[in-house]
Amino acid sequence: MNKFEIENAIIEELKIFMPSIKNVPFDKGLPLMQKEAWRLADEYDTDSANVINIMMKRFEELKDED
Repeated sequence: MNKFEIENAIIEELKIFMPSIKNVPFDKGLPLMQKEAWRLADEYDTDSANVINIMMKRFEELKDED
């Protein structure tokens, strides 16, 4: 997979994950997001900082329209 494909795959997985923490307080949700970032980093052979960077860069795609 190239960089673009990896980034898109991470975004697709985050689209599934993000609704699960939608109503969780920030202090409880941040560790869950960090854990998910580590899981995705391991799966796509990158680091969690890169996953968080992708998440922040493409946050508009992850927003729930409800």
